[in-house]
Amino acid sequence: MRALLVLVFSLFTLFSNLLVAHEVRPAYLQLTELTTDSPNQQFEASLRQPQIDGRYLGLQLATNCESIPVSARLSEGALTEVFTLECTEEDLETITILGLERTLIDTLVSIQYVDDAPRDLLINGDEPSIQLSTVTPGAPVYLVIGIEHLLLGFDHVLFVLMLLYIVRKPIDILIVVTSFTIAHSLTLVLSAFDVVTLSSAPVEAVIAGSIVLLAYEILSQQESLTKQFPAIVAFLFGLLHGLGFAGALAEIGLPENSQLIALLLFNIGIEVGQLTIIAAALSIVFILRLRNHPVLAQLPVYAAGGIASFWFIERSWSILV
Repeated sequence: MRALLVLVFSLFTLFSNLLVAHEVRPAYLQLTELTTDSPNQQFEASLRQPQIDGRYLGLQLATNCESIPVSARLSEGALTEVFTLECTEEDLETITILGLERTLIDTLVSIQYVDDAPRDLLINGDEPSIQLSTVTPGAPVYLVIGIEHLLLGFDHVLFVLMLLYIVRKPIDILIVVTSFTIAHSLTLVLSAFDVVTLSSAPVEAVIAGSIVLLAYEILSQQESLTKQFPAIVAFLFGLLHGLGFAGALAEIGLPENSQLIALLLFNIGIEVGQLTIIAAALSIVFILRLRNHPVLAQLPVYAAGGIASFWFIERSWSILV
């Protein structure tokens, strides 16, 4: 297991240094058809784009309808622009997010019609434009967002991989992963329905601190509580990670007419991403039959602890300033 993590962590820490663990949260476009006596379609369009590295992405909305700016506002980590769309020649057909191809994020598009069923679509940088009459249903949008958030949320990935250093036996891995899953699912649901609300900045700082603590426990020769009761520790930290997942979900929101389904799909997506990482790690161990090397096995832990320490300091500093 340790030999596997040498390989996995070496690759992971390289990308983590480059990406500095900023979460890849999607942009969000809400289109609401207006009820008017006009024979032409009209929509209120709200485009929210996240802030990354202190900068906004410069995304712009382009459609086959005339766009009239209404307002723009800055909130915590996001820029929201509101427009009115006047479709004088034809109904809304083309939606393009200009500049999306330069980013790593997707854009969730939620369309609310007056006399038709709502639609949830996902636009990515590879294809930043869609035709509403030809787009085909794919995997449920919130399921895809959940998978992407876990796989691209590098601190969450790193925490899951670090857990594999603590437990070795398959049954122990199952217990720890189940404990972590129950915990983050619980706080995700409570936070999504505003039962528990915490600012995202301190939560993200503590998540980074949890990785530092795991690194310390792995390197320590003492028989600590983490090593004796890994499932309990995974549960406690899972509560915090669930709040982190909820922060990402709050950025895009839940559809009013299907909140429970969207929340369930998002959580399932997180679990799919998590199990994918664990399965890939265990498969490499089985296929390559890597041998354990005590010295090399500790290097990734030092690297992970160092990177997580940087994240913790960076996130803590952002709270103070």
